Formats: sequence, structure tokens, C-alpha cells
Amino acid sequence: MTDDVVELDFADDYRQTRDLVAVPLVSGSVSDLIAAAKAAVASANLLLPDEDALLERVVTGLLCGHVVLAGPPGTGKTTLAKLLADVFQCTSRVETATADWSTYDVIGGLQPKITGTGNMTMESIAPWQGHVTSAVLKCAETVARNRDEPATHPHQAHWLIIDEFNRAEIDKAVGGLYTVLGGGGTESLKLWFEQDPKRQEVWIPGRFRIVATLNSVDTSYVYGFSQGLTRRFKYIYVGVPSPDQVPAELDAALTQALAWLDATYPGPNVAPSGESLRDAIGKVVGRLESMVRLVRYGEGAVPGWPLGTAQIVDVLRELALHARTADDLGGHLDLAFADLVVPQMMDLSADQLDRIEGAFAPSGSLAEMHRVLIAVKQLREAQNTSFT
Repeated sequence: MTDDVVELDFADDYRQTRDLVAVPLVSGSVSDLIAAAKAAVASANLLLPDEDALLERVVTGLLCGHVVLAGPPGTGKTTLAKLLADVFQCTSRVETATADWSTYDVIGGLQPKITGTGNMTMESIAPWQGHVTSAVLKCAETVARNRDEPATHPHQAHWLIIDEFNRAEIDKAVGGLYTVLGGGGTESLKLWFEQDPKRQEVWIPGRFRIVATLNSVDTSYVYGFSQGLTRRFKYIYVGVPSPDQVPAELDAALTQALAWLDATYPGPNVAPSGESLRDAIGKVVGRLESMVRLVRYGEGAVPGWPLGTAQIVDVLRELALHARTADDLGGHLDLAFADLVVPQMMDLSADQLDRIEGAFAPSGSLAEMHRVLIAVKQLREAQNTSFT
């Protein structure tokens, strides 16, 4: 929660936001936006499945309205949301939804405020703008400045990125925003907590967007939402890379891991053998690829588990840390996968765990990863233990 209230250039009369409803995004060529998005994704070393179609869908969706990026954890949804805001020349702010969210967090309300110093203090009740209200007013300010002075204010809008959208009971939390989002610019957001009549209504600028991310895997820990709210967003699925993309994915993930190492713990980029760190880690990347394929894509009637690229980057970060001093990274890969990936498999079925455990067993294709085997067995034991 923050105490800052956006001061608009148009004299704190929020009703004037109505003049910005009909101001559309400066889109230029749709194909140019898609190309810019593709370049931004490549620069960020983000590998997306069916990238051309995916980026066309998100760019088109944002030109038309609000978007939800749905998919498993670690697939780059939040990173993609930030990149898209940059591509559209918009500033953005990320807020993470929680189970505690209410209309107070989304729209706003009244909060205690203490003024004065020392013994001369006074407590009062003051308005507080929720995340959407604050972002909408910030957007209005940005649009107005860009419209009047584009040379000195190049950002055309301000967007709100809501991470983990379904961690909140969002149908209840959105309150009056539900009607506003479906009103096509004809409805205003009512700010009952504002005393000044000039600040009691806000219209959504035509350039404002909500880009939400949604976890499609941990359904036991998140909320659903209504068809009516669903209709107010375009839903786009961001999945894991396809099997033929895995080599490129691992290369991009290794680039991210090495960049992190260099920025966080600067030092020599040479392994004890005299090879570059990339070459040293490359000796075990084939084994990591086999592990990724094993857990991600399944076999026959046994489905895979959508292991995200972010988890792979986490493993490669640990390997990068050890590559400066270790000749053999196989044992470190074993430990990293056991500590970082296996604990996230707690919701896998018995058939899925059977298949994975079999590959790491002494007679399996990945028998040398004995720490992973121990971790899988421990996970199975934890699943079989019940507490009353």
C-alpha cells in the first residue's frame, strides 16, 4: 500500500479524464509492433512457444483491450508483460494479487492518517487510491502530457500489470470496476471515499491497459472467476517451449544465467580447465536436456509436467556459480535439480512420479543423478503421509 496520490495536470478535476476515453493508442503498423515485440523477446533471451502466433495475438489483444497471459509458472509471462508495455512505449507498474485483496486494494477507500510531529500529532481519515485507480490516474496524466508535448513526454500511456491475477478472489475485489471494464468508455469509476465532487468520478483513458498474469497449474491454491469477468479480457496461453525448441531454450537460459553471474558476482569467466564457463557448463547441458524432456513432455498415457524456463535458469545459475572452481559439474547438476525442481513436483500423480523415478533408478537412463532419485522418493513419502 502506498500513500502517494497522483496529481493531475488538469487541476485535480478527475472528471476531465472523460476527455481521454476516445484517445486511442498510437499503434502505427501492427506488423511493426509485432516485429518490435519479437526483437524485445529475443533481446531478453525469452523463448516462447509458437512465438510468431503468440506475439500476434498479444499485440492484437492489447490494441483492442485488456489481456490475461495464462500458463504454468516460469514461462515468462510477467517478463513478457513488461516487454509489451515497453514496445507500446508505455510505462508500467507491477502489483501482485493476494488472497487478501478487496475493493479497497483495487479501487481504494479510507485509511488512518497521522499529521504533526512529536506530542503535537493528530489522527484523521484520508482517501487512499487503490492499485487500479492510482494506475488509471497515472495513465491519464501520461496521456495528457504525451498529447500536449510528445517530444518531451514520449510515453503514450501507463499500464497496470497484475501478477498472479487469480491469487485474489478477483470477482469480489474488482467491485465497480466490473461494470466500467465492460462499459466501452460510457461508465465512470465511482470513488465514494473522495470528499471533493471533482474527484469522485474517473473514466478509463482509451490508452489504459490491464495486463494480468494467471497461474494455470496451481489450481488448488488459486481462485476462479466468472464468465462475465472473463469476457472483459482476452486470454492468451503462454506454455512451455515445444520439444524441438529445447536446445535453443537451454542456450537462452544459459545466457541468462551467465549474465546474472557476471552482474551479481563479477569474476573470471574461465573454468579451472581453461575453458570458458559456457563451454564448461555445456558438458552437462545434454544431461539437463534429457531431464527437462523427461519431466516436461510425458510418455504414452502419462502426461508431462510443464516445467518452466525460469526453473531451468535457476538450475543453470547454480552451475554457473560452481563452474569457476569445479572441473566436473555433474554432481552440482544433480544437487541443483534435486533442490530446485523436484520440490515443485508435489502435485504430480503417482503415475507421473513412477515414470520419473524409474528414469533416475539404478537401471534408468539418468541413473547417475542419485540425489534427484532420493529427492523424488522423499517427495513420494511426503505425499503418502497424512496428518489428522
